[in-house]
Amino acid sequence: MPQSASRKSRLLAKVFGVLLAIFVAMVALALVAITQEPKHADSSPVQAAVAAPPIADAKSEAEIAFRGKSFSVLKRAVTMPFTGEVTNIAVREGQAVQQDEILAEYKLDRQSMMQVHQTLYPEIVLNLKRNLYERKISLEKLEQVAMPLKKLELEKTDKDLSDVRELQAKEMAFRDAVTAKERQVKAIKKEILDIEESMKLHEAELQSISENLRFYEAKQKRDLELLEWQTHRSYADSKVPQDIAYLKAPIAAQVIWISPDFSVKAEPATGFHAVTLAPTNPVLVRCKVHELDLVKLKAGDRGTVVFDAFPDSKYPCKINRIPWTSRNSSLDVPADYDLECLLENTDGRIKDGLTCNVRISVTQ
Repeated sequence: MPQSASRKSRLLAKVFGVLLAIFVAMVALALVAITQEPKHADSSPVQAAVAAPPIADAKSEAEIAFRGKSFSVLKRAVTMPFTGEVTNIAVREGQAVQQDEILAEYKLDRQSMMQVHQTLYPEIVLNLKRNLYERKISLEKLEQVAMPLKKLELEKTDKDLSDVRELQAKEMAFRDAVTAKERQVKAIKKEILDIEESMKLHEAELQSISENLRFYEAKQKRDLELLEWQTHRSYADSKVPQDIAYLKAPIAAQVIWISPDFSVKAEPATGFHAVTLAPTNPVLVRCKVHELDLVKLKAGDRGTVVFDAFPDSKYPCKINRIPWTSRNSSLDVPADYDLECLLENTDGRIKDGLTCNVRISVTQ
């Protein structure tokens, strides 16, 4: 019996220990809960969602970035319209020039000079002038010499015929003499009619030659204007030799390229591209833009450009043109578009072909 009682007392002690441990643990948890700092209201996901403004009313700015390259807004090629030997080059690359400023001087070769002479002295105009002069002289001879002489001859023959008829009436002349004089008068009158017909023919020819001459003189004037525009000189100036021609700037711009083959004493062929001119302010930046970015952009959107050559400088820009058609029409790849942006090149550092990063701000 005593052994059984001690076993029960040990069992009760264990149960009591377990219950005491549970109680201590619960008290510790309660103390932790009481002493913990309360959470802020905005830390609750539900409360934060309620406190935030509606998404539909929110507007934020984002940036779309893409690569680009600089180009001139326009370029003008200066070519040689005639073959000739270069005698002087008056400009260098990077130089600013005004409109009609002389870029170079060259001396026309023999073949080109033949074209110049054909324009200055066209053979058909010279022949028409000669024919017109000859017809005028012939008409003046008919009007001032042949016709007056024939009329005097007719007047004299008419008087002789009248005298012969008076003598024949007095039976002092034969009838054959009267008949001969009448035939002579008739022949002279026919000659006068022939002269009058010849005068009318000369007048018609003069009118036709004059009309042709006016047409070809007008053509010569147009050809001469074209020649002077091509050679950039006036042929009325006798001080300048006819074989000298010039290249002049068609616009006020900057010389951005001179052909390496364009040098003094060189003889480029007709149509040779000698110089390229372009304005350097503003500058155009072309970028390849993916279709998903293109739909977010519009003309006038502003951004910044940073060139790889001088990364410390930022240039403000704005979208100048958004193309309607893509640069690749294949169905297998997404569409890319050539976007154009304008920026001011006030410091003159931006040249053709510089690569850059473009960032455009868009409102979402």
